[in-house]
Amino acid sequence: MKVDSLDELKSAFEEWRRRKRHVRESMPQELLARARRATKKHGVRAVARVTRVERARLFRSRPARVKAPGERSTKPKGVPGSVPAFSRLEVRAPSAAKPRAVAEVETSGVTLRVFEQTPEMMGLLSAVCGFGGVR
Repeated sequence: MKVDSLDELKSAFEEWRRRKRHVRESMPQELLARARRATKKHGVRAVARVTRVERARLFRSRPARVKAPGERSTKPKGVPGSVPAFSRLEVRAPSAAKPRAVAEVETSGVTLRVFEQTPEMMGLLSAVCGFGGVR
């Protein structure tokens, strides 16, 4: 495949910008592919400077999809992209002979046992239970 010179690349991007119908028109994939190939020969910095394209955009694997007006997201609000299937955190109980739990809360597969009544632990307990805070 032919690698464009920086002058050829610059003129191609200027031509595309002149012929755009609207400001937010997406960049042609062919033009972006030419710029990516040129980075191997001329370097990312030089290509980004000549083409006036962000460095990160030169290496984005696929174009960002813009939602149509009124289109809803398929992902519910507040749900992160990837949720771990299982997490475990163990914090050792006090080293007393037989520590007795002050409180135990079990919700949706999570068990929380509190052995000491410190303000921090009460804050954590109220956050898990959804009470809003310690008074």
